[in-house]
Amino acid sequence: MAAGRRRILRKEFRQPDRFMLLVRQCLDRILAYRTQLVAVAVGAVVAAAAVSVWQYYRGYRRDLAAQDYDKALREYREGRYEAALESFEGLRARDEPPYDALADLYLANTHMALDRPAEAVATLQSSPRNDGGGFLSQSSPQNDGGGFLSQVRLVALGLAQEMNGSCQDAVRSLDLALDHQGPLRQEAMLGKARCAMRLGKPQDALAAYKAYLEEFPEGETVEVALRMQKLEASIRETP
Repeated sequence: MAAGRRRILRKEFRQPDRFMLLVRQCLDRILAYRTQLVAVAVGAVVAAAAVSVWQYYRGYRRDLAAQDYDKALREYREGRYEAALESFEGLRARDEPPYDALADLYLANTHMALDRPAEAVATLQSSPRNDGGGFLSQSSPQNDGGGFLSQVRLVALGLAQEMNGSCQDAVRSLDLALDHQGPLRQEAMLGKARCAMRLGKPQDALAAYKAYLEEFPEGETVEVALRMQKLEASIRETP
C-alpha cells in the first residue's frame, strides 16, 4: 500500500525557504555596505568620465596640430618661408607627437632654403626632443623604434653642417645616420664623400664613393664617375 503524502503544516509553510534566506542575507549585506558601494560606483563613473574627457582633449589637440601642420607645409611648399618659419615654430611649441618632430625637420629645411645653415644646425641640435643631451648623443638605433626618424634628422643635420662649412661635424653626423635604418643612406654616403674631398682627404673620399657604388650600383652617374677619376689622379700625384 502506497504511503500517504505528508501533510505540510501551516507553521512549516510560513517558514522561509533556503533561497529566500540567501536573498535576504544578500540584501542585508548590500544595505550594510551601501555607502561603500555607492562610493565605488560614483568613483567608477567619475573615472570613466575623466578618461572620456582626456581622450576628447587629446583628440582635440591632435586635430589642431594636424591643421597647423597642413598650414605650415602649404606655406613651405609655396615658398613663403618666413611665414612657414612662424607656423612651424608654433607647431613645435605644441609639443604634440609626431608633429613636433616634423616641425623640427621642416624648420631646419626652411632655414637651409633661406641660406641660413647655422640656424638649421642650431634648430636640430637644440630640439626639446634631444632630451637635453644634444641630438648627437642619441646614437642608438633603438631610440626611435628602429632609427627611421633618427636617420632623417641626422642626415638633415649633416647636410646643414656641410652647408655651414663644418665638414668634420658633418662626417660625424652622417656616420651616425648610417648606423640607423631609413631611406637616406645614399644621401648620407654621398655627403661623406663630398666632405672628405673638402677636408683634403682624397683616399677617404674615394673609399666613400666606392662603398656607395657597391651598395647602390645604379647610382653610378657621370658626376660620380668624374669625381672618382679626379680623386684617383690626385692620389697618384701625391708623393
